[in-house]
Amino acid sequence: MILDRNDAESIVGTFPTVPDPDSAVVRVYTAGGLEMRYHRNAELLGSDVVIAAPYSLTVHYDGRYVFAVSIERDDLRAISPLIGVPLRELQEEYGVKGFYGEPKISLYGDGEKESLGVYQGMNDEEEIIRFLLSVALDSLDELAEPEEVQKAR
Repeated sequence: MILDRNDAESIVGTFPTVPDPDSAVVRVYTAGGLEMRYHRNAELLGSDVVIAAPYSLTVHYDGRYVFAVSIERDDLRAISPLIGVPLRELQEEYGVKGFYGEPKISLYGDGEKESLGVYQGMNDEEEIIRFLLSVALDSLDELAEPEEVQKAR
């Protein structure tokens, strides 16, 4: 997904799984007029979502929330009662012992949601931050290096 930041509309209200831009902000970065907020376990804007977003990066430009990239996981505890399948059966189907499916990468922008498939990177948080920043900068065609301007609000 490549976006023109000048024409991009706000993504608030486009999908219930979009991360809340003010929830669980851990760090803030800037690059080329973009403000990028790194979130850990951000709340999502929808009320009836069946995923969790352990890691997200929201991007703001000219006062608008224009882009988000998240590492998302299906929440089997939320899915189980909705589809009437026991949690243990879902865990077997998903091939997991915990309550969440495998981590997947989702992009949000210009009224669209795009999946990049399973996240296969390392679980090191610094590596995850670098990955999310890289995806955001590539998607917004920004060449400047991000500069950290704030930690843990």
